[in-house]
Amino acid sequence: MVKLIYFLYLLFFILGACIISFLKVIAHDYPQISLSRRSHCDYCGRILRWFEIIPIIGYFIVHGKCISCKNQLDFSNPFLEFTGGLLLCFFLYIGDFSYLSFFVMLIISGFSDSFFGYVYPIFYLLAIPSLLLRFNHVHWLVALTIYLTLILLHKKYPLGLGDIEVLTIIGLLFGLNSFLYILLLACFFCLIQYFWYKKRAFRFIPYLTWSTGIIYLLSYLMFRQNLL
Repeated sequence: MVKLIYFLYLLFFILGACIISFLKVIAHDYPQISLSRRSHCDYCGRILRWFEIIPIIGYFIVHGKCISCKNQLDFSNPFLEFTGGLLLCFFLYIGDFSYLSFFVMLIISGFSDSFFGYVYPIFYLLAIPSLLLRFNHVHWLVALTIYLTLILLHKKYPLGLGDIEVLTIIGLLFGLNSFLYILLLACFFCLIQYFWYKKRAFRFIPYLTWSTGIIYLLSYLMFRQNLL
């Protein structure tokens, strides 16, 4: 029985890593998605062999470099896939997948914002299952307040509409307190980025994605601690 549980976690970890890899491809190619698309090196364009596209492992098989052009591959790929595997295992551990579709929406929006600086509104539809599953706990008034406030600030400050929409969805599902923690943590990540790289412009949704995941995890741990 114990071995079966470990095997189940392994399957979910692999599935989570594959989902992250898939979402990254969708975010990068949308709306020009081709079913015949082949993964290729970002530098020389060489079509990757089957073992190179294995999530996480493929990166280390080729020692983090393209076999052909020898350029260094981005370590963020296996790191994000590893994080995706852990996230899906966490949902399995707590036995609650009601937020899964929301995080799928948030992750693909984060990729899109990171690549291009904008988000396709159709991605928001991915959060609908989470909204339906948690319909009795949705914070409509909080979301409306957040949206109207940010729209007013948008007229004076350089806030992206995609940022406003994603923040509204976060407020809708998590409520005001968690929303504020998520927002503050995302801003903190931006400050670290600013002092480290001296960047003045930020694509905010990737930071929101990380901060939402962290606050969600901490909220669960605090709730569990209160039950003990």
